[in-house]
Amino acid sequence: MDPDPTAEAERTLTELHRLRDRAARRAHGGAWLPAAAVAALLLASAALYEAPFAPLNAIDAEHPFWAGLPDQQRQPVLSYVYWFVGIPLLFAGSAGWYRWRARRLGVRVAWPAFVGTGLGVLALLAVIAAVPTRPAPDGLTVAAGPYWPGLLSPLLPLAATVLVLGWAERSRGLVAAGVWIVLLTGWLCTTYPLGTIPAWALGTDSLGGQLGLRPGHYLVLMALPLIAVSAARLASARRA
Repeated sequence: MDPDPTAEAERTLTELHRLRDRAARRAHGGAWLPAAAVAALLLASAALYEAPFAPLNAIDAEHPFWAGLPDQQRQPVLSYVYWFVGIPLLFAGSAGWYRWRARRLGVRVAWPAFVGTGLGVLALLAVIAAVPTRPAPDGLTVAAGPYWPGLLSPLLPLAATVLVLGWAERSRGLVAAGVWIVLLTGWLCTTYPLGTIPAWALGTDSLGGQLGLRPGHYLVLMALPLIAVSAARLASARRA
């Protein structure tokens, strides 16, 4: 009995889909390492704060917020060195990782795009922060916020890196993680003290509020999506 042409075609299509999915997992399975490295860099930056998890009676947050978030730093110079050395080292390690995968597996990812984006935004941050500012004129009333200069934070170059990495790796999870870091950083760095909820966000009759979380807690919240994506990509790569 001759084989059914329709069944043969369906089996062929199924096999093609399986091979295509496996090739995609192999090509983009390396995203777990850069994602884990960014998460580790975020979590380790908690050590830059005077009290990353414990409350302080008084907080002296120096601007620019080189530690990342508007809270009391141990040493601003140490925070500056941490990010402006740590982020390029992250990129160097990621570049080496992708080159090794290209030699071993024959797959290529547009990693120069996310490295170039991160370095470009980091350099722009350094240039803007170096521009001298004039003192406010006498009698000028300080606005209640948002404090847009607070966006001079090294967390935003890191978020831009994650967004472009998500594009290069075709990962919606990484894109969502990058957006999450942008949203948290934008909120935390344009309000003061840390975790302030504006009155408009709680209703017209509200005076606003404040979450009782410390910088370390927010850094954990930023890193959690990256850890989840990293674990999922590592598991997928092992199945490929």
